[in-house]
Amino acid sequence: MKEVIAMTMTMNIAYTEQQSETWLLERIYHAKLRDGRELSVPDLTRAMTQITGFSVPLSTWQEISAEQAQVAYQQGIPLLLSNEYVWEHHQETNEPWGPNSNMRILINEYIRVQPRATAGTEYAVCYLDSKRDTYSNAAWSAEFPSNTAMFLDGNAHAAITFFSPCVQFPSTVHYTVKTSDGHMHEYADRAGAMQGFQTLVPQEGGMLHPTFPQFCYYNEVTCPSGIYRLEFFGPRMDEQEYDSASKRS
Repeated sequence: MKEVIAMTMTMNIAYTEQQSETWLLERIYHAKLRDGRELSVPDLTRAMTQITGFSVPLSTWQEISAEQAQVAYQQGIPLLLSNEYVWEHHQETNEPWGPNSNMRILINEYIRVQPRATAGTEYAVCYLDSKRDTYSNAAWSAEFPSNTAMFLDGNAHAAITFFSPCVQFPSTVHYTVKTSDGHMHEYADRAGAMQGFQTLVPQEGGMLHPTFPQFCYYNEVTCPSGIYRLEFFGPRMDEQEYDSASKRS
């Protein structure tokens, strides 16, 4: 009886707005399944950060049915499609000897060889947004066709899990290029930014080292505590977040 009550409480607990903001600014992704469980946070976060060309400005997700996903997409609500699979390496498999992995052992006999992972979980993820575009990580691209509409139409036979946002903060995507002298140029889309980048010339620097323009693509997200920039391409893309009102260059 206690187990049933605990499961019911787990299923009814939703991600709060404060949690969602914190996780978003820390670049941590959470996804709750309908049975109350949660996807592996480290594995999901790694998969989301592997999405090419875009940084998803949503941190919390909840599982929905395929029918609900189709309706949500038609209403302009972003979706996350996920497929989970476990990879495994057989321990008896021998790899060729290489100096990079073994030379330390020959020089420092006391250093032990660290065991390699033999199994793990990986997520193939695809972000669908009718107002923006479709983005996925390499695992999804390698496993599934580029036509994602088939999943919403029910014509795909793969075991896909559908998610919709739990908490969604207003956000805008910005494609900018920073010139050699520090000026910022904003473009309507990524193609425009790339075209503009090609027209900008590097600035001559000291010791014959020119300073080149820099791409800077980011999401500007309006959270309850402020407006933040989340870079997904640029010199600060590895930072968690920073206040858009900051004067740091």
